[in-house]
Amino acid sequence: MLSPTNVIRLSKEEVIEYLRSTKDICLQNHPKALQIKTQVADLTKAVEQLDDALIYDRKSDFTKVLEELDEQRDNAITGMRYGFLMNTYHNDITKKIAGQALLDHMDTYGNRIARLNYEAESTVLLNIIEDYETQPKLVEALTTVEMADWATILKNTNKAFRTKYQERITIESAAEKLSFTAIKPQALVVYEKLYKRIEALTELDENNTYTTLNNELKTLAKRYQQIINTRFANNQEGEQENNTMLN
Repeated sequence: MLSPTNVIRLSKEEVIEYLRSTKDICLQNHPKALQIKTQVADLTKAVEQLDDALIYDRKSDFTKVLEELDEQRDNAITGMRYGFLMNTYHNDITKKIAGQALLDHMDTYGNRIARLNYEAESTVLLNIIEDYETQPKLVEALTTVEMADWATILKNTNKAFRTKYQERITIESAAEKLSFTAIKPQALVVYEKLYKRIEALTELDENNTYTTLNNELKTLAKRYQQIINTRFANNQEGEQENNTMLN
């Protein structure tokens, strides 16, 4: 089985399909006889809830709008990074120094801001925008590299995103409908209980009762581990490429 830590690294669709396949394999191996009936029943319910939540998320008008606004703010912060980087190669020493100062400042928040989850990115961008408005050296640097308008765009797009995000939370709360993001942590807790239960029973197994179940779950886990490894390798390659451009 995949460790709960690795399941977290899967996408929404992958999480559901992995948990569904895990549940199906357990059901096919007679969970009552294996003393995992309760845990499998809980996982079955969790998968149904995740399915419903994902369908709701996809149908929600907010989802598309949030994705568009998130892309706009991602483009803004990414464009600013490259703008600062470009200025570090400027012949004008004043622009060069200003560009480097702005790039160094942005790097204090990490070089993958656009890849953060919704909530984390909102917080980081709020802090960056506040810095641009309250730190005289950054205000001057933005003016020097002629990118104050980009800071305005970043502020407006992040504000629009946060407003729409809050609207969705308000409506979901009123409708008592939880989003996929809200349900996922509890689903992973349910999965972890099954994971630990099978692990404990297998440790005590002297008659190879759990061999078939474990072999099937191991084969399933290998497929998803490959997905995780490939994604990690691609992200590392992208980060190295980004660092090369910055150096």
